[in-house]
Amino acid sequence: MPAYIDQSFEQFRNQIQIDNLPTNINVEQITNLFDRFGMILSANLKHRRSRNSSVILSQPFIILIFDKRESIDEIMSHRPYFLDDYQLFVHRCLPITRRYPYESQTTTNKILLRIPHENHQDILPKDHLIREYLNTISSQITRFDRFDEKNVLIEFDDYDQVDIFCLSRPHWIDNQLIEIEKCYNEQLARRRAQYQQKSVFFHFLLLLHFSHQFRARPITAKLSFNENRDTPSNQFISPTLTLNVDEHAAQLRLKYSDRTNQLETEHERTIGVLKIQWKNMAKERIRLQRLTLDNLFEYERLIEENHRWKKLFNENLHDQARLRQINTKRSL
Repeated sequence: MPAYIDQSFEQFRNQIQIDNLPTNINVEQITNLFDRFGMILSANLKHRRSRNSSVILSQPFIILIFDKRESIDEIMSHRPYFLDDYQLFVHRCLPITRRYPYESQTTTNKILLRIPHENHQDILPKDHLIREYLNTISSQITRFDRFDEKNVLIEFDDYDQVDIFCLSRPHWIDNQLIEIEKCYNEQLARRRAQYQQKSVFFHFLLLLHFSHQFRARPITAKLSFNENRDTPSNQFISPTLTLNVDEHAAQLRLKYSDRTNQLETEHERTIGVLKIQWKNMAKERIRLQRLTLDNLFEYERLIEENHRWKKLFNENLHDQARLRQINTKRSL
C-alpha cells in the first residue's frame, strides 16, 4: 500500500486476524470454528507473503470479516481457541496509516498517553480524569505510571484492550485531544520523556534569560522632523521591537527540539518494527535451512532407493533369464 493512503479505522472494526495456524489448514475448518459468532462476509487465508510470491509462510494466517462488530467482541471474550494441537492467536485487525504505520504488526498490553506534537505546549489532564475516561472503555488497568505532565504509561492485563483503544481514535479527555499509541519499548519511552523534560527546562531558562535582557535594555524613541514643519517637531514615532540574534536563536532551538522529538518518535517506531521484521526473517531463514536439509536428506534417500530398486530389477532380470533356460531344458 502506498505511504500516502490512510486506511479507515471504521472498516477494520469488524475484522479479525487468526495466527498460529497449522500448515495444512483450510478455510472451511476456520469458518466452522467461528461462524457461530455471526455471519462471515469474507475469509482470506494467507499461505504466501503475496499472491505471486514463491515464499511459503512458516505459519499461515487468516483474516475474517464479519457483518457486525459485536461478533468480534464476542470472539475476543471467548479466548482461547484450539485447533488440533495448536492454540490459535486471535487479535483485531488495525489499519495502516501515516501516523501509525507499524502498530498493526505488533502486539502489546501497554499504551502511551501523550500530548500531540502539534500541541506541545499543553499538558495532560489530571490522573482521575484520565482514569475515568479509560474506565469508560476498559476497566482492566493493571498499572498507571505518569512519567511527567505530557506522558502517561497505561498497562492492561490483556492485549485486546490496547487494540480497542487504537480503533477508538480520536480520544478527547476533558475537551482536550490526547494521543494514544502502542508502547513498544517502555525504556525508550521513559528516555524520550526525560529528554523532553530537560529540553523544556532548558528552553524555559533561555526564555527567562532573554526576557530579562529585553527588560533591562533601554528603548529609545525616534524623533520625526518634517522638513516643511507642518507637524510638531517633538512628535514621537512608536518604537519597532525587533528580535535580536539571541532571541531568534532561542526560537530556532524550540523548533529544533520539537522536530527532534518527532524524529525520535519515528525512530523508535521504526526500530521496533525492524526488530520484529528481523526476528521474522531469522525464523524464515531457519525454516528454509531446515527445508533445505530435509530436501537434501530426501534427495539422498531417493538416490539410495533408486539404486536398490535398480539392483532388484537387475536381479529380477537374471532370475527370469535363468528360469527361461530351465524351462527350455525341460521342454527338450
